[in-house]
Formats: sequence, structure tokens, C-alpha cells
Amino acid sequence: MSQNTLLENLTTKTAGILYYSESENPLTIESWGRLPVAEITGKIATRHQVEPNVVKTISPTDFFNEVERAPDPNDAPIVENAQKFKALHQFLKEHFTGIQVVRVEDGTSIPVYIVCHQPDETCVALVTTAIES
Repeated sequence: MSQNTLLENLTTKTAGILYYSESENPLTIESWGRLPVAEITGKIATRHQVEPNVVKTISPTDFFNEVERAPDPNDAPIVENAQKFKALHQFLKEHFTGIQVVRVEDGTSIPVYIVCHQPDETCVALVTTAIES
């Protein structure tokens, strides 16, 4: 799949998804070009002007298990959002060789990155924000 087609499909998969924390935030897509996995934390720390120890990598499995779970099965928008996250997760696993979830834990507004790599180290990040007081 070409990079443009991949990004178009990714845009479709992220449309309407919200990341729920103490607020609701959409996912935005950023194409980072070739970036080795080892440089992800440094790039994110530099972007937010924080020390690298504030940038935390969490388990993608744990992250997606949490967002794919609908706490109230009677709340149709929540259930639909969880199903969209499940479809997105499946798409990422099928089209990328590696997925990392990274949080910048430096306050109550926490940038969250879902960073995906292709075999040639081409990198795409899905970016959102968690509000945690």
C-alpha cells in the first residue's frame, strides 16, 4: 500500500474517534517520515520541551484494551467509539510493523502519541490529549 493510500485509509479509520479522559479529544495524524524507534522518546521530549524521563512508554495492549472497552454497554456513543478504536487497532496491526504508545506526563494535560512504524522506519503518529487531574 502506498504511503498516500495508507494515510487516506488511516484518516478514514480515525474519523469521529474520541479519546475519553476527563475530556474528549480527537486523534490527529502526523507523518514523521523515517524515524528509528530509538529516537521516538527524544523527538517527543524535544517537541514538548521536557526532560526525557517525563516521556513514558506504555503497553499498546493495555492502552487499546482500555479504549476498546465500553464501560456502559447501554451508552450507544461510547460503544460506537470503542468499536471504532477496535477497528483502528486492527488496521494498525495489519499495516504497521510496530506500535508504541507514549505519554508526556508533565501536568494535567497529557499529550498521548500512538506511534506506528513501517519496515523502512517510516513513522506515523496519532496524537491526542488526556486530561487527568
